[in-house]
Amino acid sequence: MNRIIAVLVGFAVACLGASSWAGPAEEVAQIAVPRVQAFQDGDIDAFVAAYADNAVFHSSFTTFRIEGREAIKNYFNELFLLYPRRHLFNRQPVVRVYNDDLVVQDGYTVLSLQNERGDTKIWDTRYTVVWAKTDGRWQIVAQHVSRTASAP
Repeated sequence: MNRIIAVLVGFAVACLGASSWAGPAEEVAQIAVPRVQAFQDGDIDAFVAAYADNAVFHSSFTTFRIEGREAIKNYFNELFLLYPRRHLFNRQPVVRVYNDDLVVQDGYTVLSLQNERGDTKIWDTRYTVVWAKTDGRWQIVAQHVSRTASAP
């Protein structure tokens, strides 16, 4: 009898679904994972939707930081036009959660960009993305991307 109850309880827990057990890291992942596809597809609106209005983007590909969602959108829109084919491959991601309202993601990415002529550039990069839950919504408040030194 105890075994049947245990199976029924296990089944009930499984039926609740992952979303009912999701914490901040899982909530952010539900937003972050589709952003990679939006980047690769060139869907600028879907890609920048997660940035806060006052977000800051730092990149070793630009001289100065880019401030605000509109400026970030303009930056990536230009990138998408220059390189219509893009691919990201993430490695060694790390996610840390603080106080259920702050998530920090770090890792490495192989970034492949191809222009209209078919010329391809590939860079190894490292990244940090800071997500804050504001007014019940997860938003990127800061992001940093920098090139790593090439292996000899």
